[in-house]
Order: sequence, then structure tokens, then C-alpha cells
Amino acid sequence: MILAVAATEFEMNPFLQLLAEDGEDSSQEGVKPSCFTLIAGVGPVETTLRLTRYLERCDPRIDKVLNFGVAGAYLCESSSKGDNASILDLCLAEQESLGDFGICFADHLEVLDEKLGASTVFPLDQSLLHLAGKILAHHQIAYHCGNFVTVSAASATRQRGAMLAARFQGLCENMEGAAAARVCAEFSLPLLEVRAVSNLVEDRDLKGWKMAEACSMAARAAALLVREIGGRG
Repeated sequence: MILAVAATEFEMNPFLQLLAEDGEDSSQEGVKPSCFTLIAGVGPVETTLRLTRYLERCDPRIDKVLNFGVAGAYLCESSSKGDNASILDLCLAEQESLGDFGICFADHLEVLDEKLGASTVFPLDQSLLHLAGKILAHHQIAYHCGNFVTVSAASATRQRGAMLAARFQGLCENMEGAAAARVCAEFSLPLLEVRAVSNLVEDRDLKGWKMAEACSMAARAAALLVREIGGRG
């Protein structure tokens, strides 16, 4: 069974509403849930803590994790495969990277020596990724696929976004995915991550953001993937 993870209630609530409409609300007594859910909190520290605590005492039926929510899309040409995402585009993660963990200079970032034992890149489960892509394509839902970057401080300038996109060949950024990937690796659980773009990583201007719409889009994609992947056992 899938554990569906989102950072905030704002991202999780439309997903729960869709489950309720399908008669699969895990909060209703006597109703068999199609998945378990967890609000893991904003940022890598809170996500690591809450997800680890949950999995330590979780139902043994959980055999995979779906992380969903919103993301900021990078604008520069060096983004993953040269395929820039736009606002309200759907994105699937090939891998997650800790974007601002290391030594940060004004115009570039240096990662810490691997001898320190600090992994910063986490490949995601390729079989789940392939299956999710097939499901979305079958339903004629367009999506981008590429490298996600997890940051502790969201990028508020196009310059920083361009630096991170170039460093990691990044498609978009978020604040939780790499933490979820690290925890899932520790528990030997495959992870799938799907996000909808709520904003572009540019000089910060909230007027162009589509947060509510992106939450709704990510929730719809997540609900579809839970139904179809869960239905395949």
C-alpha cells in the first residue's frame, strides 16, 4: 500500500477530498483506505523527523511512498534536458539533490567532500517513475521529467535559481523531496515524487504565483497515481 506524503495541509486537503469523493477516505471508520497519508511539514528537517517517526511505527502493508506537492520551476536553459517547465505544469522526479547543502559562495556552490559521508544526490525508483509516466500518458496528462532540487531556503532570485539549475541540471525546486528520498532509502521503500509548478524561480513576485491551482493539480495527479498504482498491487 502507498503512503502519500505532502508538506502542508494546503497541499494535502484537495487530495483527501478526492479520496472522499471516491469513497476511499482513510479517516472514515469502516472504510478500507486506498492509501495512508502523512503531512510531513515544511523543509528537510521536519520532513526527515516526521517521516522517520511515522515509518518506524507504520503499518507493515506500506510498500511504497508517493511524495506530492508544489514546486518552483527554473527558467534557465541549463535545466534538466533543456526542457523548462511552466506554471501549472506537472513534473516527475528522476532524482533529488540537496541544493544548498555545502559551501555557498555568491555565484556558485561547492559540495562537501564525500569522505565526510554526506550524500547529496538521491536517485528515485525508476520502475515507479516509468509506471507513473505510463499512467499519466494513458490519461493524456502532459508532464516533465527531470532532476529536482531540494533547498532549505527557497530561491527568491533568478540568479540563485540559475546557479542551482546549472549545478544540478535541475528542472524545479522544492523544500522536502531529498529528505523524503533519504528516509525512504533508509527504510528500503521505493519513492515516487510528483509536483505541480506553482511559480517560476525568478526575482520574487507573488502576483504571478498559482499556489491553490498547483495544489489542486498535484492532488489530482497524486490521486490518479494512488488509484492506478495501488490497484496493481
